[in-house]
Amino acid sequence: MFLAILILIFTLIFFLGYLSSSIVLKVPRAANEFNPKSFGYDYESFATFSEDQIKIEGWFVQAKEKSSTLLFVLHGWGANRSDVLATTIFLAKKYNLVYFDFRNHGSSGGDKTSLTCLEIKDFKAVVNFIEKEKKEFVQKSGVFGFSMGGSVAISAGAELPQLQAIVAESPFASYEETVYRFAKLFYGAPRFVVPITLYFIQARLGFNPEKCSPIHFVSKIAPRALLIIQGGNDLRMPVKEGQALYDRAREPKELWIVPETDHGAIFEKNPEEYQKKILDFFDKAFKIL
Repeated sequence: MFLAILILIFTLIFFLGYLSSSIVLKVPRAANEFNPKSFGYDYESFATFSEDQIKIEGWFVQAKEKSSTLLFVLHGWGANRSDVLATTIFLAKKYNLVYFDFRNHGSSGGDKTSLTCLEIKDFKAVVNFIEKEKKEFVQKSGVFGFSMGGSVAISAGAELPQLQAIVAESPFASYEETVYRFAKLFYGAPRFVVPITLYFIQARLGFNPEKCSPIHFVSKIAPRALLIIQGGNDLRMPVKEGQALYDRAREPKELWIVPETDHGAIFEKNPEEYQKKILDFFDKAFKIL
């Protein structure tokens, strides 16, 4: 009887761990509904491969004004490159842009999402590809990332010194704390259950994603410019996440908290202010008057 109960407990733990880890690792794909042409911009499609041979697909958008400065635009978890077009394509007035789908998102390859380490590989692969194939358009470069993309922008940006300016909107500071927060927020899971999820995530990935959390990298961005943007009512990525990153970062740095805004709603509240804030930041970082 005792053995049967023990087997049942271990079976339930395994089922819980595998199922809950799949929610994080196996995010459902969404097709790219729009492309830059939808917003009046011509573009080129491209594909490259990460160091672990995952196919990464993206778009290159040439600026309306002749420019040798380029910005990489990184989307969030469970989204794709078309999801960030409407709120970032304004940057193409002055800057060349690159959009791409992280692995296990949009039309890119891969079947697992780590939110950190694997996505850093994807970003680095795209940077290397663009610097080789579009040299004249990327004499200077920076990055804008939203949510997971913001976190990747910080962690990868710390190891990509050619990125002179980094904007991270609604990033998380710690991978593990984000899993704890989402488990409670969306599933009502008690805190003691989450370590099982984290154990299975690590076992299935073969590494601990926490080691790539931006809180461990943000201090290495200086002396390059960093802007962190947070929504005041964002429950997914609360203000404390951006504040923790800002506190750990070194100058030059900025923290822009927009009151009464939820996750991904900052642009909608005041598009003009949003565009001006980000353009002014990049213009200053790149010394464009």
